[in-house]
This record gives sequence, structure tokens and C-alpha cells, in this order.
Amino acid sequence: MQPVPAFRILLIDDHRLFNDGVKSLLNDQPDLMVCGQVFQASEVLSAIQRTNPDLILLDINLQGSNGIDLGKTILGHYPDLRVLILTMYSQPKLLDETRKAGLHGYLLKDATTHELLQVIREILGGNTYFDTNVADLSSTADNTFSDRFAQRLNLTFRELEIVSLIKEGLNNEQIAERIHLSIETVKTHRKNIYFKLDISKATDLVRFAIEHGL
Repeated sequence: MQPVPAFRILLIDDHRLFNDGVKSLLNDQPDLMVCGQVFQASEVLSAIQRTNPDLILLDINLQGSNGIDLGKTILGHYPDLRVLILTMYSQPKLLDETRKAGLHGYLLKDATTHELLQVIREILGGNTYFDTNVADLSSTADNTFSDRFAQRLNLTFRELEIVSLIKEGLNNEQIAERIHLSIETVKTHRKNIYFKLDISKATDLVRFAIEHGL
């Protein structure tokens, strides 16, 4: 009997350690295989053409690119592909945008290995999955990650994420480990945040985060 070919999965995430970890995990499954890894949005369409995947695992934040918009573009070119957003952002608005864009799923990166594999197989089987751990969509009106809020403050999703982690009391090293960035990259983001908000110290940033509900 001929073995059943494994489903081909393309990983799109600029966190190399996370990307490599997911690759190792999926390649241990007999019915799944990673056919490619992409770290930059500009390389996505050519990688799809080259690797012919069945499913794409896609981060929301790709070096300044919006992964949801990228997913919509991907489906415009390859409508038969399945696209799963895999993200750290537990934000109802982003989940809702993912659904409206026609993507097939939204899963948080703190999901267990079992949950990730189950969701991947559900989506490959023709179903959709939108993480129930994300807050109820009725709260979107108060969502501090809204486009209006981010644009008014000129902060990126990544910078808003770092603001929230600083408020939790994490230092640069802990933030770097939590979101899989280098310490130097975190320091650069932090410097940009201070400049954009016209503040100079962490206590001012924490006060700002509290005042704005971050």
C-alpha cells in the first residue's frame, strides 16, 4: 500500500526561533511536513509558488507588515490554500478582521502542542477555527489595539505589545524571551516608543499604559 502523502505546510513568521520550533514539531508528525520557511513578507508569494503548500501558518506582525492583509492577498492569488493566523495578540478586533478577510483560523501562540495540531488538521479537513480564548467580540469597541488608537499614537502592534509587557514589569531580557526577539531589537523598539510618546523613563510609560487601559 502506498503511504498517504503528508500535508505540506509553509511557515511565515519572522521570529526565527519560533519558526524553527514549529518546524521541528510539525515534521515529527507523519501526516504533516514543513515545505518551507519564510521570514519576510516580500518573499511569501514566491515561496508559495516554489513550495506548493496546502496550509500556511501566518504571523500577524511581519517586520511591519499586516499578516491579515497578507493572508487576504495570498487567497486572492491562491484561493484553494488554507491560511491559519498564529499570533500572540489576544485581541477581538484582530480575530474579527481575520474572519472577515476570509482566512480559515486564528490561534494564539500560547496554545498547547495538542491544540495546534488539532487546529491544523481541522483546517486541512475543510473546517475553520477561531480561538475561543480570545475575549468576546462584543468588547471590540473598547479594544485598545484598534486602528484609531494605534494611528493616533503612531505605534505599531509590536510597540503596543512591548508597552503592555513593560507594564507587567518585564525587563528587556524578559521581553525578548517572551516575544522571541533579540535584546537589541527590544531596546530599539523601546527607544522608538519613548520618542513617539515623548517620555524618558519606564515609570512614565507605565503611567501612560494605565491611563490608556493597556
